[in-house]
Amino acid sequence: MRILLAIVFLLMTSMAFAPAFAPAYAQSTHTDGIIAVVNDDVITLKDLRQYVAGIASQLKVENKSPEEIQQIMGDYEQKGLDKLIDDKLILAAANDKGIEVRGEIVDKQIKEIKGRYPSEEEFLNVLNAQGMTVSDLQQKLTDQLKVKYEVDMEVRDKIFVNPQDVTDYYNKHKGQFNRKPMVNLESIFVSFDKHSKQEARSLADEARSRMLAGEDFNKVFKKYSDSSSVGEVEQGQMVDAIENVVFNLALEEVSAPVEVENGVYVFKAIGISPGKLQALSEVKDQIYAKLLDDQFQAKFKEWIDKLRQKAYVEIK
Repeated sequence: MRILLAIVFLLMTSMAFAPAFAPAYAQSTHTDGIIAVVNDDVITLKDLRQYVAGIASQLKVENKSPEEIQQIMGDYEQKGLDKLIDDKLILAAANDKGIEVRGEIVDKQIKEIKGRYPSEEEFLNVLNAQGMTVSDLQQKLTDQLKVKYEVDMEVRDKIFVNPQDVTDYYNKHKGQFNRKPMVNLESIFVSFDKHSKQEARSLADEARSRMLAGEDFNKVFKKYSDSSSVGEVEQGQMVDAIENVVFNLALEEVSAPVEVENGVYVFKAIGISPGKLQALSEVKDQIYAKLLDDQFQAKFKEWIDKLRQKAYVEIK
């Protein structure tokens, strides 16, 4: 679930490593005033800097891609303080219940993380580069698991999706499950960048003639094509000039050359799937997951709001 994942990432981080893409408030000032009070705990600007920076550190240790890190960090940069406050409240609730995490469970998670690296030495090098130790990681994972257990008990275990709800959603939202027509294409593309327009048109005509004669497509492709074969596409994904051709092809039919701005295509339809309304049996798992996520997010927010109401929270 998106919210639970956010909590997990947040609770796994607290180090003072400052990433290049840290938010403006973490880079533009050197003051360290109190910005919030949670019960008898204060949150300073330094805490917030460390918190947000630590998220990036943990994601790097987890061997996430730069794209994944950037996507995750975007939300934290905007809502870091609120997330940090919620983080403290949830962990405090778990500790109040006396939730404990067995060491072997944490050790297993660390072993799984190490397994994402070619060697333990490389894992330790990355950990060290992020200003972290194995002990730091163990503590973060311990807190993460405490939060997971607390969220499971207070939120996840209390939600249920009735099968009738799945059916009702399907009947009310059938438009979401209309699958568009699809066609699987073999294609030759002759580029205007590599050939003059006249030469490209001539080569496309040659390729088409050989395809019509039944010559092995791979041989024709290797000789003429300047780009990979298109493959399976859904109606609406390509420019009109191409779609008007390919979605009117019969199975195994070879198209006339189709000229676009940067070259000439020749297509062959090797598979056709007409549009249709997907049956409930095809999408019930998808609907169930959506309804479960909707319930989780609503109940999680309700629970967090109650935790905030019971606590003393002041944002400076």
